[in-house]
Amino acid sequence: MEYLPREIILDILSRLPVTSVLQSKLVCKAWHNLVQDPLLVSMHFSRATENDPCLVLHCDYPIRNQLYSLELSALGKDDQRVNKICVPVLPEFNVVGSCKGLLYLCDSSAKDIVYVYNPFTRDCIELPKSTELLHQYPVYGFGFNQTTNKYKVIKAMYRTHLRGPHNGHIILYSFQAEVQILTLGSSTWRNFGRLPHRLIHQGPSQVLVCGRIHWHTWSGVRSSCPIISFDFEDEQFREVPKPDCGGLDHRPNIQLVDLGGCLSAVVYNNYREFEIWIMKEYNVKDSWIKEFNIGNHVPTSLEAVDWISAQPYKDSKLYGKSSFVCVLGLLKTGDEVLFENKCRALVTCNKKDGTFKHLTFPGLPNWFEFVVHEGAPPPVQWNMDIHLEYQAMAPDLLWYEDTEALRRAAEYTCLHITHGGEEEEKVFVVGHDWVAMIVW
Repeated sequence: MEYLPREIILDILSRLPVTSVLQSKLVCKAWHNLVQDPLLVSMHFSRATENDPCLVLHCDYPIRNQLYSLELSALGKDDQRVNKICVPVLPEFNVVGSCKGLLYLCDSSAKDIVYVYNPFTRDCIELPKSTELLHQYPVYGFGFNQTTNKYKVIKAMYRTHLRGPHNGHIILYSFQAEVQILTLGSSTWRNFGRLPHRLIHQGPSQVLVCGRIHWHTWSGVRSSCPIISFDFEDEQFREVPKPDCGGLDHRPNIQLVDLGGCLSAVVYNNYREFEIWIMKEYNVKDSWIKEFNIGNHVPTSLEAVDWISAQPYKDSKLYGKSSFVCVLGLLKTGDEVLFENKCRALVTCNKKDGTFKHLTFPGLPNWFEFVVHEGAPPPVQWNMDIHLEYQAMAPDLLWYEDTEALRRAAEYTCLHITHGGEEEEKVFVVGHDWVAMIVW
């Protein structure tokens, strides 16, 4: 290895699944440093469209807060299976997004509490809380600014109110949102202003194309429903042209998805049939082309499902989503589309011959939600940014011996044996000496 140029070694490592890359950190110190190289992270992400998707599974029944990983790029190996991911001790959560190696987990009971978690390195932080609005419904977006190498979070908050009788009320959402933006590493949210569109949150797999995140919108029953994008570099909302496939107005049953790095629209018809339109050249209306026309398909694993025995799964948050088919992405061949069926099966469809294939793996839970995840070691900047607001202080006994003695022992604090931090309002004690009365 020492005889190979650094660029060649990084190129080899960038072609491996993320779990293999992380395992290589344990070989020796030199390899550990290679995996931390920012160039490797950049190369690994640039090859994302060349490989099969990396998937994270969220399962909340019978045990809450369960995450699993599945790397389709390793298909064909005898030991290919669904691997359990170690999850930190957190309140019950929903997966609300994924961006460049990081998962975003939202507290199920407190929608304004969001955690950022790298499932492969186990780094986890809680985002600062933003300005709270009474009776609010948040829609989140997560992205990465390639120019500044900064992660950003956007939050659109819609006011809600109830209408109807006490036992049969209907929750109504406003059509305007208060928008706030947070840069990871910052301790405060920035107010952006108002957005006159209701963004439709369609699940944890975000649609990030050309540095922008995309949502389908609903502006009213009889109004147009544009596709709205947010650019994480200049922080501007823009409208993106829609395909002329008919029925895309008046809140249609569609899903936006990233297929091979292209913005795509999945238009659902009756009887679980759907067609997929792909924008071959971004932001060019005439480049929308219908690539897939997929008919109704029931996976073999669901043909003889005993739904009576599945009644306990009604306790799962995913149960209400079990009637949907969700498109996840393209396999690297470009001819097969991957989709999740009723939170119970993973299926591919070949556009050349229209055949379906039901994918099964050891360790696959009975009830799950897939998240398309770009897995990679975190950028070096990740570790720097999330701790900018903290200062580490350790005991400095050499400096301590030169201080003046206090009259009473009770007057001593940990600040007397730490160099700096005397003006801090709050100090976190993270350790102590088991024998001496010293903390740090």
